[in-house]
Amino acid sequence: MSSEAPGASTPKHGNGYLVWVVFILTLASTFSIIDRQILNVMIGPIKRDLDISDSQMGLLMGAAFAVLYNLLSYPAGWMADRYNRRNLMAGGIAAWSLMTVVCGTAHSYVTLFAARMGVGVGEAALAPAAYSTMADYFKAARLPLAIGVVGAAPFLGQGLAGLVGGPLIDYLEARPQMSVPVLGEIYSWQAVFWLVGLPGLVVALLFFTIREPRRHGKTEADGKGVPFSVVWSFVKSRRAFFVLIFTGYLALSTQGWSLMLWIYEYFVREHGLTRTQVGVPYGIISIVAGISGSVFAGGFAGYWISKGRKDGTLRLVFIGTCLLGPSAVVLTLLPSAYAAIALLIPVTFLMAMPPGLISSALQQIAPNELRGQMIAFYMIAVNFLSYLVAPQLPPALDLLIYGREDTLGVSISVLAAINYSIAAICIGFGLRYFRKALKDAEAWQDKLL
Repeated sequence: MSSEAPGASTPKHGNGYLVWVVFILTLASTFSIIDRQILNVMIGPIKRDLDISDSQMGLLMGAAFAVLYNLLSYPAGWMADRYNRRNLMAGGIAAWSLMTVVCGTAHSYVTLFAARMGVGVGEAALAPAAYSTMADYFKAARLPLAIGVVGAAPFLGQGLAGLVGGPLIDYLEARPQMSVPVLGEIYSWQAVFWLVGLPGLVVALLFFTIREPRRHGKTEADGKGVPFSVVWSFVKSRRAFFVLIFTGYLALSTQGWSLMLWIYEYFVREHGLTRTQVGVPYGIISIVAGISGSVFAGGFAGYWISKGRKDGTLRLVFIGTCLLGPSAVVLTLLPSAYAAIALLIPVTFLMAMPPGLISSALQQIAPNELRGQMIAFYMIAVNFLSYLVAPQLPPALDLLIYGREDTLGVSISVLAAINYSIAAICIGFGLRYFRKALKDAEAWQDKLL
């Protein structure tokens, strides 16, 4: 048996080094989102050049990436709980960056679909290892803030994709097709894939500036990890917590991706804006409000935990969801594009709060040898389903309600009303089971001391 509970002692690393670790993990997570989300900025040009529909585009954004990404997340979590997490993350970053570059060589729907699947394979390695690593670097009260910073990456990546990708695609669209040795003539969107994929290889090398931390809070001392049966037993013993909280997060994630994946096309189609006119303001909003929301949530939840309110993470998610719902419903119904862009500020701030907080909550309730697999379990149960269906929902509702592809705003609003209502109800009822899971965690932690 290990003698150390999670957060019982702080690893002997200076604050400067810990800041560097968080920076590297945030940088990697940001590139993962850029490589994943840059497709959203280029929906129009890709549809035109490959002659595909909104539904096929939705499959490229969702299923092509999500299937292998989520199916491989559990093996990645299993490896993160047993082997060197730093090396696992570096290898994953190099792999998905190369596959993003391969996306830039695709000249057909099938080849682009296959390359997107490859991006998902590489990205599966990051999250389980990253959150497990942070749980060994930070005490319980400081962990939500650290994870909150890294958890801001989706909004930082989405913001950079719009801020850079929007103007870049408009710039390249206005010029003749480029000719590249071996590949010949390439489309504007293919060049963008090359430009965002290659820098990821440098990020992979930067991971060798950080060290694999000592594992804290293990209930098994042999270092062999635990079989899936133990993981499943852990989940079943807390089934009410997982069912309610994961259902709530599934609704949150589905709505979040539905908005983020189609927001550019919404403004282009229904308000007549260019991708630059959308990308620049939304990019700034996503970066500033997204980072602010995630960091605020992590810091405030950590403050609550330090004051004895140990359910602070998910309690804050419940409050934020109740505030988010009405704003998100109104957002895509406003007649003014500029009013909608302004409303994106509070909506983005509130949307940024939940992602990091669930990762912190899962680290709070699980022993060390289950932490990577808990994140993987979350990714399979929540991310897989949400990312699989979210890209399809707005265009599907368009066709269902109006029979055409120009009513994205109504579809996104209807989805917001449904999803945020489900999320608020499930997370609200799930808080009592979260508190019980925390008490169970305290019981086994006390036995380690």
